[in-house]
Amino acid sequence: MKPETMLVRKLPGKVHFGMGMIPRTRLFLNWLFHRQSQTCVACGKLAGHFSEFTGLCTHCSIQIPWIYNIRCVHCGRPTFCPDCVRPDRLARYYICNRSAISYTPMAREWIGQFKYRGNEKFGPLLGEILNRAYQAMRHEFAGHNCTRFKRSLWDVDIVTCVPVSEKRLTERGFNQAQILAEKIAKQNKLPFLSLLVRPQDTGKQSFKSKNERMNTMNNAFSVIPNMVNLMDSFILKAGSQRAMEHMHSVTILLVDDIYTTGSTLQACARVLREKALEQGVHLAIFCLTLARS
Repeated sequence: MKPETMLVRKLPGKVHFGMGMIPRTRLFLNWLFHRQSQTCVACGKLAGHFSEFTGLCTHCSIQIPWIYNIRCVHCGRPTFCPDCVRPDRLARYYICNRSAISYTPMAREWIGQFKYRGNEKFGPLLGEILNRAYQAMRHEFAGHNCTRFKRSLWDVDIVTCVPVSEKRLTERGFNQAQILAEKIAKQNKLPFLSLLVRPQDTGKQSFKSKNERMNTMNNAFSVIPNMVNLMDSFILKAGSQRAMEHMHSVTILLVDDIYTTGSTLQACARVLREKALEQGVHLAIFCLTLARS
């Protein structure tokens, strides 16, 4: 009998595995060891049991600061929002915003690891968290459950994102909002298209007051050339029957990482809608952000 075809041979007091079993056993043991030796991307501890979120242990997953109850239907804040009731905020260029989590110290650390330190391990995790919020939006704005809106997020035509300046792109090497938006588009089989550019760097908004943010963002963004024609081609390529029947009314999902005052989203939505209206196209813009501060 050839050694490579031998399965099991019993000898007194011993059990010998044939040559065909050894590689399989080794592979299984290697996989088991690797699984048990993985570390949680959030806490860095060895974790034999992981949650449904990529690279996150069960202990950390139960601490995700989800936004379950929405108090402000405009910005998605879980508490009363004094900003959205101000007279100057009544004219919005986007319909509403929804966020996945509250901007707690833990959320700030996770986003900071990904956004500023380039820790790519947080990318899939944050993308999955944001996708959970997108699914909640689909349910909230589904036509049979919603009386406030005739349109439904079930019929998003294009996913786009808040852009970063060339300076920030060079420093970080990526646009965190684009990565998140592309994940949403891919997981939900939606077309992604970069519709906006940021001609100049406006500096870090986290150090500015609300009025300073609004003034800075007034002329911070512009649309890509030939935007409307590109949207039409992407929608037709995606094969959306509703979109092909209503080419003059398009639903956009605008994605960003953090919602603070809404000035960034307001500025982006304004230039998108104004440019589209020049071509006779109405945009219904919904915003989706990872965290709400």
